[in-house]
Amino acid sequence: MSKIRENVPLKASELESPAEGDLKAYEVFIQLERGKPHVHAGGLDAPDDEMALLFAREHYGRDQPCVQVWVVPRDAIRRTNYDEDVVFRLSDQSYRQAKGYLDVRKKWETFRARKAVDEYQKDDLKEAF
Repeated sequence: MSKIRENVPLKASELESPAEGDLKAYEVFIQLERGKPHVHAGGLDAPDDEMALLFAREHYGRDQPCVQVWVVPRDAIRRTNYDEDVVFRLSDQSYRQAKGYLDVRKKWETFRARKAVDEYQKDDLKEAF
C-alpha cells in the first residue's frame, strides 16, 4: 500500500444521511403537442427539482418526442382518500352511456307509426331554409 493511503484517517462511524433519504419522489407529466393537455408519464426519484427535470427530460424525452415536461414533487400533490372520500357526479349524465338510449328505438317507431314524421319534416325544412 502507498504511504499516502496509510495516512488517510478512517471513519469510525457510518456516513450520516438525512432521515428522509437523499432522494425525493417526483411525478412527471409530458405534453406531446402544443395546445394539448399534459399527461402523466411516470415517476422518478431525484435529489432536487433541477435534477428531477433533467432526469425527466432525459428519460421521458427519449421514449417519445414531447414539447414540454413538468415535474411535481409527489408530496405537493393533493389527493382524495380512498376510504373516506367518494367521488361522484352532481348531475345525472346517464344519457352519455349506452343504457341511456334503450328506449330511443321504441320512441321513434311510435312517432313514425302516428304518421307525424312527415309533418315534422316539413316544418323542420321550412325553418332550416
